Amino acid sequence: MAIRIAGWQKLSLIDYPGKMAAVIFLAGCNMRCHYCHNYHILDTRANCLDFAMVLAELKKRTAWLDAVVVSGGEPTVSPTLLPILRQLRSLGLLIKLDTNGTRPEIVRTVVEAGLVDYVALDIKAPASKYRDIAGLPIDKVLMTAAYLRSQKRIPYLFRTTVSPRLTVGDLQNMGQTIIAGAPCWQIQQCRTVGAYSDAEIRQMAESLKKYALYIVVTGV
Repeated sequence: MAIRIAGWQKLSLIDYPGKMAAVIFLAGCNMRCHYCHNYHILDTRANCLDFAMVLAELKKRTAWLDAVVVSGGEPTVSPTLLPILRQLRSLGLLIKLDTNGTRPEIVRTVVEAGLVDYVALDIKAPASKYRDIAGLPIDKVLMTAAYLRSQKRIPYLFRTTVSPRLTVGDLQNMGQTIIAGAPCWQIQQCRTVGAYSDAEIRQMAESLKKYALYIVVTGV
């Protein structure tokens, strides 16, 4: 059966730290974040693009691409994630996985099988607000975070989209209880009604510097 994906971006300079990357999007997600900017691919029926065609296009670009990012949706809910990663690995490019962390067993599998070189884990909110913002509890996400901290195979980062439902106190709570000591915490602007201004996002990020080795701000 042909593998299908929701879409792809031929070049990104921001999705893989320090690398020129293509981005592949897999449809389907088990979360329902109120600010989701990929809401049009939450249903798996959005997987309508032939992956073989995309793979052929990527092969033509390996001379100047460094990496490919597998994003979504939520890639770990896709039954075709592993075969996609295996085929991408054959290109000799670095591979980054973007995940909401709700399937820690899949994250562990792809890391330990050597199928990814980098993981970005979304931390949506403090535990008390997780279900309100993401639609699911935080338990599995914490398991994924703990695994990433424990392994030494690949680099990782945590990232948070600053929903208008989050306060500075919420972010500091996350910093203390979840993020503390992480190599990198990426703070992302939220493009939705009531979002904080770019200046407010930068100010928030400044107050969070003690929780991670690096704080990176995107979308402002």
